[in-house]
Amino acid sequence: MNFTWEELSEAARAQAYADWQAGKGLIGGNPHQRPNSHLLPVWGVDQPFFRALAMDDARGNNGATLAALLATDRPVEVEIGFGRGDFLLDRARRHPQRLLVGYETKNKATRLMLQRIARYEISNLWVSDDDVRFNLPLVMEDGRLDAVHILFPDPWWKPQHHVKRLFSPPFVDLLAAKLQSGGLLHFKSDVQEYGELVRYLVEQHGAFLPHDPALAERVGPYAPTHREAWCQRHQRPVYAYYFVRQ
Repeated sequence: MNFTWEELSEAARAQAYADWQAGKGLIGGNPHQRPNSHLLPVWGVDQPFFRALAMDDARGNNGATLAALLATDRPVEVEIGFGRGDFLLDRARRHPQRLLVGYETKNKATRLMLQRIARYEISNLWVSDDDVRFNLPLVMEDGRLDAVHILFPDPWWKPQHHVKRLFSPPFVDLLAAKLQSGGLLHFKSDVQEYGELVRYLVEQHGAFLPHDPALAERVGPYAPTHREAWCQRHQRPVYAYYFVRQ
């Protein structure tokens, strides 16, 4: 399939903001429109799991515990779309002094991640199955994040699905708001055109400095995601981008 994009016209930019305000493109739909969205699932109670609208669910201490952790001065890193979780689990184990937060809209993957967190006795990792575009504005204070990792997100190839693509002008606004000055945005894809779209959207935003490959040193050693490992086995190129929040 072909991945095409073009620089945004003013009309296209305005439409992106209108879609964002209307909640279009959220994976799983708008949580405000789901029944019992203020309640945690039974399997998530008293686990390192959270949903934006269930932070006050009295059946467990999830919301209060996470809020207390976020209120400390521990560095916070987020991975959006952790999939099988290899990168995120490795990151949490390598950096126990940091608080890691993962988002994955696939419910099954999130539940499996909770099992792995318990198996490896990891105490600095929390996960959510909310769409990050809905959750992050409600849960995370501005300037709180030290790093955001977005590794091999779905390109959403078909034109009718473009509204579901993670990267858009309002999403870059969100990243700019939540990353602290000097914070790192780390993006990878095996679709070069998607990487160039991301680079275009981020670099034209006044809050970010241009892509700098030398910033890979800030990530350091890591476990590849399932997709990156597949690319390595099949000698497929991977396109990595690193941006700093000014």
